[in-house]
Amino acid sequence: MAGNRLEKIGTIFTRTTGLLKSGAIKASEKPLWYEVYEAFPPKYEPRFDRPVQEKKIRQILYTEDAIRAKFYKAHGSPGTITLSEHSVRPTISQLFIKEYEKLRDEGNVPEEKLMEETALALEAHGIYLDRSRAPPKPEPEEQPAVETQPIAPQSQLLTDKVRLSDIFKESQEEKN
Repeated sequence: MAGNRLEKIGTIFTRTTGLLKSGAIKASEKPLWYEVYEAFPPKYEPRFDRPVQEKKIRQILYTEDAIRAKFYKAHGSPGTITLSEHSVRPTISQLFIKEYEKLRDEGNVPEEKLMEETALALEAHGIYLDRSRAPPKPEPEEQPAVETQPIAPQSQLLTDKVRLSDIFKESQEEKN
């Protein structure tokens, strides 16, 4: 039994019990799960030949799932979503769903126009789903020219040896 690893002969618990009784596994090397399994055995023993129970899988769909599907079908993916920022900043689809539900609850907008009106409401908040309707980005202002120092010729850069200690001493002298 100690060398048998075939899952058809006993369960992992019965095989481990056999190894403990025979001394192949010392009591100090007992697996962590063993005592938990012993204290709280499963209702049905996990054997390979146990018949699989047939259960009907229920579809779990929420109303926001249908709205989200319409959003992604109409507007596509808005880009990458950083999960680390997910709790801090809601995604565009979450903002869309919130605005959609708000407009639907008000009842002023017919059901067939809700998608369009929601997109327009988000545009009013500065979120453009259709990039062709987004306002043009402001052109960067001209920055004053920065004075640059002339660069030494390549040959001189290769021949000059610079030590880190020299740079450090120069920076200390400049501070004083």
